[in-house]
Amino acid sequence: MFSRTFFLVLALLFLQWPALAETVTSPDGRLALTIETVTTPSNAGSQQLVYRVSFRGAPLVEPSALRLELQGQRPLGPDLHTAKATSSSHDETYHLVTGKASEVRDHYNALRIDLEESGDFRRTLAIEARAYDDAVAFRYVVPEQNTLRNFRLTKESTEFRVAKDATTYALILPNFHSMYESEFVKLPISAFSNQGGVASKVLLGLPLLMEVPGVAWMAITE
Repeated sequence: MFSRTFFLVLALLFLQWPALAETVTSPDGRLALTIETVTTPSNAGSQQLVYRVSFRGAPLVEPSALRLELQGQRPLGPDLHTAKATSSSHDETYHLVTGKASEVRDHYNALRIDLEESGDFRRTLAIEARAYDDAVAFRYVVPEQNTLRNFRLTKESTEFRVAKDATTYALILPNFHSMYESEFVKLPISAFSNQGGVASKVLLGLPLLMEVPGVAWMAITE
């Protein structure tokens, strides 16, 4: 089973009509994470799984692809439909032995969406999402299934389409083995765009902190 979790942390962090839309909101109602499928303009009739995030009704992350590339197989992400959606909530307080606070409240609303592929193979994928008062998180889960007993993940194509040209404070790394010790560079997030940004091929250290104009401060981490 493959799973990977992403967090969009707020320091208070091709549109078509959706074929499905499931939303989980934070306990205070200000943050919302929506998972939906949209029709892709480049391939009419094809559906792509995406997510979007809003804060106080203002967009933070516009519809961004959720997609796993598999070796020798079609990617997981396009042409999926919801088989089941399950909501839940959690509220627990626990004590720390050390740290700035002695008590921590773990409070969130959760959503699990079980998806099934259209066509003959009908592979399955699940997205598990949580919404806290100051963060949202999601992860991929590939369940055990007869149509996908073994696979090799070649690329994870999760997108982060920030709604505005945010100002980032980025740690640019030379390689995967470098130490997290360098100066943070102040750049617009458009500099890292894969649509021709001047720094589109650089490796960024996480968390990536940014200010989304007029909306919130946000950080992306995993």
